[in-house]
Amino acid sequence: MRMRQGQPDAGLKAAWRLVAAIVTIVIASGTMRAQQGTDPYPFAVGNYWIYRGYVTQPATYDQERRLLPPETKERTWRSEITQVVYRKEGSEARGALLSRICAAVFDNTVGPESRKFPVILINVNSQRFYEIPDPALPSGLSGVPGILLRVQNPNDDLSDLFRDSLILDLPLSPGKQWGAPFYSWTVTQLEKNALIGLRGTDVSLNNEGLVLETSDNTGTKRVTFVPGIGITHVWEESLFPRGDPNHMELDARLVEVHLNQTTEAVAR
Repeated sequence: MRMRQGQPDAGLKAAWRLVAAIVTIVIASGTMRAQQGTDPYPFAVGNYWIYRGYVTQPATYDQERRLLPPETKERTWRSEITQVVYRKEGSEARGALLSRICAAVFDNTVGPESRKFPVILINVNSQRFYEIPDPALPSGLSGVPGILLRVQNPNDDLSDLFRDSLILDLPLSPGKQWGAPFYSWTVTQLEKNALIGLRGTDVSLNNEGLVLETSDNTGTKRVTFVPGIGITHVWEESLFPRGDPNHMELDARLVEVHLNQTTEAVAR
């Protein structure tokens, strides 16, 4: 895959949607302090996180086709769950619709505008999580509403949606791997004190995270995942070296998390 000057590669965008999906569903809204429960991903409408970091954007052209140099900016953004559906019989499955807010680091799509680029996260048997990004969502009746209806259909195995879309396979432990080449993840190590400085959490929560890594011919990404809280740190760098006009880099941390209780018991 090649990266066009001034724009992130499609594979890189997909990787960001992956991170967006993971982060969004583990954070919840409201004024409640975060509670770590048995559900590593508390699906609830209104769950959100606040994320802050620095992003180095590739060089781009202005309206007069003059090349603008790479620029590093500080960004703060929020992601939110807007809808949750459940399968009431057959295999356990549930889906969450959320805003693809991590795209904001590339295209300034924030706030209400981010809802134009949705992501669906599907959880099967409480262990496997699949992320369906907006390019994979067909238009019309088979788009977002259609996929959410499929999640609820006990006769639909969803196999076409699950191809190369597995983003988490719980439980996690150092050395564990999943996925096919260019779609694979590896748990590389434990990370101590992963919640230091995070607002909205209780000091009694597990402060240990797991570092996950993935790479392809566009670059490398590392994220720290804390069960029951979500992604607390994400770092990514493209293969283009620093100083190259196509270089892209991001280093960001979760700064505040708010959790509602999961709506699963109510929905069922």
